[in-house]
Order: sequence, then C-alpha cells, then structure tokens
Amino acid sequence: MASIILNSARSFSKLLFLFLLLSISQAFVYSQHDFTSNLTDLSGTWSSGSGNVRTGPGFANPVNFSFTYPKTAGISMSFTNDGFWEEAQYRFVSNGTRPNCVKAIVLWQHGRYTFEQNGSLTMQPIAVDGRIQVQDPCAAQTSFITYYNQPGIYQSWQIYNDAHHNTFNLQLQAFDNALFPRLYLVSKTPLMLPTTQLSKNSTKSKRSFIPEPPQALSGMWKRWYDAWA
Repeated sequence: MASIILNSARSFSKLLFLFLLLSISQAFVYSQHDFTSNLTDLSGTWSSGSGNVRTGPGFANPVNFSFTYPKTAGISMSFTNDGFWEEAQYRFVSNGTRPNCVKAIVLWQHGRYTFEQNGSLTMQPIAVDGRIQVQDPCAAQTSFITYYNQPGIYQSWQIYNDAHHNTFNLQLQAFDNALFPRLYLVSKTPLMLPTTQLSKNSTKSKRSFIPEPPQALSGMWKRWYDAWA
C-alpha cells in the first residue's frame, strides 16, 4: 500500500511539473506580442534583408517625383519618439504567364503613427506626399509615377534581440495575422525626410501622367507583403 501511495505521489509530481512547464511556455508565447515585452522602443530606422533600402533623403524626393533605386529590394521603416513615421519599399512582382514581364515597384510615404489601446499600431500617411513608381516592361506605358496613400494597421509588433545579426529585430503582424519580413535596426537615429507636409496643397502637376492623389489605393497594394512570403 505504501509503495502504491508513493508511486501515485511521484506521478502527481511529474504531472504538476509538466503543467507548470506548459504554463510557462504559453506565457512566453503570449508575451512575444505583448507591448511590455519589447526590449527597446520603436525609434530609429529599420530595414529588411541586406539593409540597402533605407528611408530618408537617399531614397525618395516627393517634391520632384523621383526615386533613387537601391542595389537590392527591401523594406524600411523609421519612427520618432514623438509619433512620426516614414516608409520605403522596393520590390518586384513576377508574372506567372509572362516570366519576362517582371514589375519593379518603389514607394514612399510618411505621416503619424499611433499606439492603440488594444495593442495595435496604426499609421496615417500625409495623403499628398506619398509617391509610387511602377515599371513594367510589358505595359503600354512602361513607367509611371503617381501619388500613394495607404494607411497601415498592424495588430501587434515585437522587438527582440537578434544575436545572429547583433542588433534588434522588429516583427510586425498584419491585421490578418500575416507576419511581415523582419526588419533590423540599422540606425537608432531615425533617417527621415522632414516630418511636415512636403507637397503643396494644390495637387495639380505639369506632368500629365501624374493623376490626382487618391484617398487610398485599392486592395492591389494592401497585401504588398505577399511578395515577401
């Protein structure tokens, strides 16, 4: 009888240990997207991959509708401690039926960001300042530049220490749970253009191929991160 009781006690202890271990593991998983678990703040410039794409004056000039193309594709975001944000992207979109018709897309926008009470992160661009250029060798018009205005909603974000790259890593999660490419901290000082409105209030342009700025682009651009999956 004593041995049975002893074995039962040991089994109970093992179960209790496994339960506690599972609870700790779950708590760690949940804390990954908890605002309080981030190792540093958002301020600075973050870039994906090789880090060649960076926000700031070396990427876009929205006043004269021009871009400087980086060596490689990528994404960059910059944040200030007082709520300003800037975004730069350079990416390619393949054509499954016409492999030689690969689109090159560069875009830039800036504005304000807000930490919402539910833990999400929202971006509100300055509508008249955003720019996008699309180059398609198979289109009737192979290159055009227009306005770009796409608000952002990120349901969660996490910053952690990346020992392999010896820097901090920013992981954004979209409104539909898709994970964005990881962004690495390349400068703690934000590399940004002036945070105020850069374009004139008038949206008219001497370039006939530049249309009026839209309120927001269609769903074609909302899932830009599909190209990085």
